[in-house]
Amino acid sequence: MLAGIHPVIIWLERWHLLSLRQIPAKRYALAFICFLIFTTLAWSQSCTPDFVITPTPNGPQHNRLKGVVAFDVNDVWAVGFTNGNNDQTLTEHWDGSSWTIVPSPNQEAFSELSAVGGIGTNDLWAVGSFHESPGFHPEQTLTEHWDGVQWSIAPSPNLQGFELLNAIAAVATDDVWAVGEDSLPNPLFMHWDGQSWTIVDPPPDAGPQFAVAALASNDIWSAGSGRSANNTSLFNHWDGNSWTSIPNPPITPGSVTIRALSALAPNDVWAAGSLFFESCDDTCFESETVRVLHWDGESWSLVSAPMASSWSRLSGIAAQSSANVWAVGFDNATALASHWDGTQWTNAPNIQLGSASFLEGVSVVGADTWAVGWSAFPGMDQTLAVRYGCN
Repeated sequence: MLAGIHPVIIWLERWHLLSLRQIPAKRYALAFICFLIFTTLAWSQSCTPDFVITPTPNGPQHNRLKGVVAFDVNDVWAVGFTNGNNDQTLTEHWDGSSWTIVPSPNQEAFSELSAVGGIGTNDLWAVGSFHESPGFHPEQTLTEHWDGVQWSIAPSPNLQGFELLNAIAAVATDDVWAVGEDSLPNPLFMHWDGQSWTIVDPPPDAGPQFAVAALASNDIWSAGSGRSANNTSLFNHWDGNSWTSIPNPPITPGSVTIRALSALAPNDVWAAGSLFFESCDDTCFESETVRVLHWDGESWSLVSAPMASSWSRLSGIAAQSSANVWAVGFDNATALASHWDGTQWTNAPNIQLGSASFLEGVSVVGADTWAVGWSAFPGMDQTLAVRYGCN
């Protein structure tokens, strides 16, 4: 706050000089009100991120949260999996005061949820994968729907072999997109028309898909890892008729993977992920560092990224406006959350529970930002849910 005092003093000095010239008092009052409004707006743009860890229930043994969506301050959903003898789906709900586990079905012996999204609290989707046995197994797509009363499995198609879903976004009750990958690895695009899921042909240059964001029925973005050596096929766009790959600037050396998207407008889309790089001289050194890209309506470009070490990754991004963007992930096995104010990133205080902590997904509602993930403890991973805000 001290940094803001100096301009105020200067303005008051000018006020005094003007008063000596006997300018009418009404103009003083009007000028002073305008100044206060301007100063208040300027100060309200600043953000010092802070957080509150909210206790989350856990099942036996390993528990992880992978995705989150917030509809209201008292209506937040998170999904993941819990591991007793087998992996089982895990869905949790925040009612404004506490998290509770909501029963969710499983398909076969092993079932996991990777992402959650929808158009409202009574029309929610969660996606992931299931398989029948441990060890080598072909995974298959898993889609579940919440109707306001219960979760139920919605049958989803599978090609021969290994398929899983990584992300979901909804435009309407009868217009939902889920994306993922198979074992080759090829991209997987699926669409819900209100009655059933169908597989939609991918663009030829697309790689595995890890993120999807929806603006309208003819304006859908997906992203993942590129097939080409210079990572020029990270992004894909649905125009209402077909998916096409959208060029992005070559990012070399190394390979980029986009793991999260957030779309505000046709000319304002945010993407987050990481650059993996291997350098070899006498010995080889591997690094993974955070990356953020932005779509301005014409092209994708790299923008500045949160400060992080040479072993860091962004797994989630949520934009409320061009001057209010949150990105989460990890930095050297410590949970990473950072806020973009339109000019710069500011990292929130570190969260280190157990031997390591990771944030996987983020969602913004009102003045609250929710991030979920997991922390590693001896013999057990435990769920992690954090509420962020700006001070």
